[in-house]
Amino acid sequence: MEKRSAAAGLSGGIELHPARIMNMISAARFGTTVILCEEVDSTNRIAAEAAAGGAPEGTLFVALRQYSGRGRKGREWFSTEAGSLVFSIILRPQETPESLTTLMGLAAAQTIDEFYPGIETSIKWPNDIFISGTKVAGILAESRGKDVIVGIGIDVNETEDDFPVELKSTAVSLRIASGSKLDRGMLLAAIVDRFEILYTRWEMEGLSIFRFDIEKKLLWKGMEASIETGDGDFSGTVSGVTSEGYLRIRSNGEERIFRAGDLSLRVEER
Repeated sequence: MEKRSAAAGLSGGIELHPARIMNMISAARFGTTVILCEEVDSTNRIAAEAAAGGAPEGTLFVALRQYSGRGRKGREWFSTEAGSLVFSIILRPQETPESLTTLMGLAAAQTIDEFYPGIETSIKWPNDIFISGTKVAGILAESRGKDVIVGIGIDVNETEDDFPVELKSTAVSLRIASGSKLDRGMLLAAIVDRFEILYTRWEMEGLSIFRFDIEKKLLWKGMEASIETGDGDFSGTVSGVTSEGYLRIRSNGEERIFRAGDLSLRVEER
């Protein structure tokens, strides 16, 4: 497939230039079209609009600056132009897309581990990546008919001074955790390559084949946690995930399955 790139209003960002990214991506399906925007409210939004207009699966949208990034439940995602890696990809899966958030999380976490062998990432169910108890990345998957948009934001090269006061104790960048800067273009290409490998296997065999890898990285596994859902709050021991990627929590000898919710560590365990 012919590779195409575009840089909308670009005045900088050689590190993330589409032509450079596509040259580094070896994936056959994803990243054949890369669009880089200097400033956008949300890469998920522009990806969804492009998908509705017929943009092919695997089209990648990257932003130098995302000023209104969203997380779950409409929460704002903080990012900086010089430090963050923010991108979204168009997917058209044949199977249920619910597990794609977890699949992207696994791809990103495994890639970070390879770039930084001294860093150990964890997946905070359902959509965050943590390092040593602090958040380094967030993922948001949205379905629009047959289109699924998976977006991710990673704090890569931020310094402590870049984070607002309210995030200094809960957020971290790869630079802070490792002590060294990272080429965001190289990281992006590596994540896309790994995600395509996982996605192709997921299409054929589902998420169950990745269950061991996910549970190995599952934050707070074996610990007491609380989960807030639309039906109330529940507490118990985090025991793992199901073959579909749902959370398993054991309480009073019984295991409950949660398809969605906000997970937090029990106060007494902190």
